[in-house]
Amino acid sequence: MKILVGISGSIGVLGIPSHLVSLLAEKEVEDLRLLMTPTAARFVSPRTLEALLRRPVHVDPWSDERPMVSPPDLVRDIDLYLIAPASATTLARCANGSGETLLAHCYLSYRGPVAFAPAMSPEMWEHPAVLRNLKRLEDDGACILPAGSGYSAATGQVGKAAMCSYKQMWPLLQSLVKQMQSDDVDMKS
Repeated sequence: MKILVGISGSIGVLGIPSHLVSLLAEKEVEDLRLLMTPTAARFVSPRTLEALLRRPVHVDPWSDERPMVSPPDLVRDIDLYLIAPASATTLARCANGSGETLLAHCYLSYRGPVAFAPAMSPEMWEHPAVLRNLKRLEDDGACILPAGSGYSAATGQVGKAAMCSYKQMWPLLQSLVKQMQSDDVDMKS
């Protein structure tokens, strides 16, 4: 399985390194590509993730010193696009077709299975605009992973709206890719 992980600027980004290491440990994962929004790169350094995972992390094709990689090239041949954590801002960009970040541009360039793992404050999670954006993404065919329970930096309490645990995430991702592969086989027959 080839996975592109888009990391957005939510406080949930602090937990993403363990999710990424767990993905790499899965025998089904043969390729893992990473990109981040500029806001996510303020929470966790892309270089830290590169050192940890031994993989390049793309942030912004205009300011990155490495050769430019286009969104269609980043999504080429992947089996799944996982956006984790998915901030309210990233959900809104993707739901409304705004390609102003590399992450959102890749979402608009990809035609395969996409999974969003939202992570935000409980107050944001319950806002009608966020709920509307989640519904729109689902209507467009995206899988919205269930929110987990965790410590909220905004409230100082444990509540719903944390990024779902890896233990809960991985079987859902496997199922999503298997379903898409099954649908592809059915369409070809």
